[in-house]
Amino acid sequence: MLENFNGEKDVAALLAAGVSLAGAQKNPLADGKPFVIVPEGFRREVVEEVFANPARATGTVKLRDAASFIEYFNRQKRSESLIYASLDPARILGVIDDHRSYVQAANGSDGANWRAYRVEFPVPASREWKTWTGKDRQPMSQLELAELIEDNLPDIVSPDGSTMLSVALNFEASKEGNFVSAARLQDGSTNFVWKEDVNATGNKIAMPSQITLSIPVFENGAPYSIDARIKYRIKDGVLKIWYELIRPHKVLEVAFRAIWAQIEEQTSTKILLGTPE
Repeated sequence: MLENFNGEKDVAALLAAGVSLAGAQKNPLADGKPFVIVPEGFRREVVEEVFANPARATGTVKLRDAASFIEYFNRQKRSESLIYASLDPARILGVIDDHRSYVQAANGSDGANWRAYRVEFPVPASREWKTWTGKDRQPMSQLELAELIEDNLPDIVSPDGSTMLSVALNFEASKEGNFVSAARLQDGSTNFVWKEDVNATGNKIAMPSQITLSIPVFENGAPYSIDARIKYRIKDGVLKIWYELIRPHKVLEVAFRAIWAQIEEQTSTKILLGTPE
């Protein structure tokens, strides 16, 4: 087994080989990351930081508005860069190093690329949108509805603010009473009648059958109109009242398409509907 062993000369060669492997090794693959071989199990570990620059750009940059996404994508984009969009959840994703087209491919390759350098805009819903959609179709007491109206009065454009504030104050006043009836009026509103005791004169609260909101769908976005129908139920003197937003998904789509169009125009890049793997 030791017939070809040449003593000190071979030992020196082995030591020299070990020393050479101890340093950072340049990866022979195109765009490959440098590495070292460590003794335990002779596993390979990437040591990119020992070089002045990474072999290639990687990572995901997450931004908070369309203007920032546009600025960054335009700074980094290449001929192969693509943008993808998805609505649920709302997200815009730019892949800087996406696969190249067959025409772009060189040296007979199929255009495969790393797809590891990305810029993402997870389009955040506005506080107003989360507030109103969060309470959609959820029965509330008259006091809970009054608090919702008072806290978000600027969002309601029809009926006007003074009318809705009056509704809220009247509902607050009824918190100790019992609701005995409700009647639909000719103008479409509903009169709720409540009494503090059996012998008291009934007090009336007029509630519109529908309200119109004007709220931004996305953070720092333009406001959009959305209607909500008012529903109620009276049982054993207790009023439960709620609202039902009318086709909120369509309002969401319109608002998202506006952001989509802005990014397409300002990046000169056609957005694809979908998500890359």
